[in-house]
Amino acid sequence: KKRCHKKANRFTTIQSTMSIAALRTESSTAAKAILSSGVDTLTSLSAALSTAAPYADISSAESAFVAAIGSDVEKSNDVVDGLYTIVRDALVMAIGNIRVLEKFIGLRVPQMEDGNNFGVTVQMMMAKLLKEKREQLEKSLSETSKYYSSRADAIDKFNHISKTSKVETTTESTGKSTGGKDGDSNTTSSNTSVETKTATGSVNKIDANRVKSLAALDAQMYCDLKFALEGMVDDYLIILDNFEKNMDKLEHPRGKAYGGYGSGGSSMVY
Repeated sequence: KKRCHKKANRFTTIQSTMSIAALRTESSTAAKAILSSGVDTLTSLSAALSTAAPYADISSAESAFVAAIGSDVEKSNDVVDGLYTIVRDALVMAIGNIRVLEKFIGLRVPQMEDGNNFGVTVQMMMAKLLKEKREQLEKSLSETSKYYSSRADAIDKFNHISKTSKVETTTESTGKSTGGKDGDSNTTSSNTSVETKTATGSVNKIDANRVKSLAALDAQMYCDLKFALEGMVDDYLIILDNFEKNMDKLEHPRGKAYGGYGSGGSSMVY
């Protein structure tokens, strides 16, 4: 029985090793697909940015947004909304793709040995670059998520807007009845009522300074989104360029003839 148990463990180990090799191949295929479509991705994002970001500077954006707000401060900013969707989708895409490239490099790191480690140094430098760029994109993604909360707070400060609130009140009463066929008993009853209160605006005139403040907030987010996508495109291009220049070292850090574990060679060393 012990002998059979050892054979089963050995078989499980072989199966696990084969699975890792398959995952390594899958990772390589996914990474190369991202790299091969990289230029098309950048071209598409640049075209989308050109269409979605019509203002070259922040003052132009603010002026346009003040005019667009008019007397309806609660309506959304269509320009920022459109750019918001494009940029955040692009950030998520880039973060996901960088993670695929990070996994590709991680699974191509060869077995530790003395000497012939220049290719491994290239891998580590690229892994560091990818991590730094990914963390920058993740920060941009997190920061831009605060836009609508900030905008809602800014709108809430306008005094001319009527505000509605609901107050729920629950009353409970207890009593005691005596006699009856079941004897004395305690009774409890509750009643819930909802009161809706509407507070009309304290002034009839829209505060022009608050309109400008809201437009400035929109313009700031417009620029933040625009810069985030421009930075992402630049970083993505740098990543593609580095991969193109160093692909041999990244994929085969000790040369194509090396057969060590993780090298892509035919043999495995444990």
